[in-house]
Amino acid sequence: MQTEAAVKDETFSRFLRVFEEATTKFINGDASAWKELASQSQDGTVMGAWGAYEKGWPQLAPRYDWAAARFQPSGAKLSVEYLSARVSGHLAYTVAIERIQVLRTGQEKVAAIMLRVTHVFQKEDDSWKILHRHADSIVDKTAGAAVLQS
Repeated sequence: MQTEAAVKDETFSRFLRVFEEATTKFINGDASAWKELASQSQDGTVMGAWGAYEKGWPQLAPRYDWAAARFQPSGAKLSVEYLSARVSGHLAYTVAIERIQVLRTGQEKVAAIMLRVTHVFQKEDDSWKILHRHADSIVDKTAGAAVLQS
């Protein structure tokens, strides 16, 4: 975790350590700790690295289970490079690079995954909660025409 320059709020810094532990469990096939940290509000959203999106707890809870089930327990570790992180009142955000070596379900070889990730967190009843996650694979810069849909 590299938050020393970015996060001056000690409560949020402590939360990020717990959040990283929950993410480590997630990439080892267990979504339970992640779900405990997730907001159950109707405003909760995920635009995950596996595509599509979900909104609201009735869609998010099964999405988190589905996504975590794509990983096998393997002792996978998470490395997070925080590019930016800020706290303002009851909201906070992080922009980061996540690097992991995981064992995907049904595979025998460990795979490297590197994601660019944005999280929005919301304080609920004096506890930080995950309100939004957007993650996608890091790719090289590309020409504008490559992403246009006709």
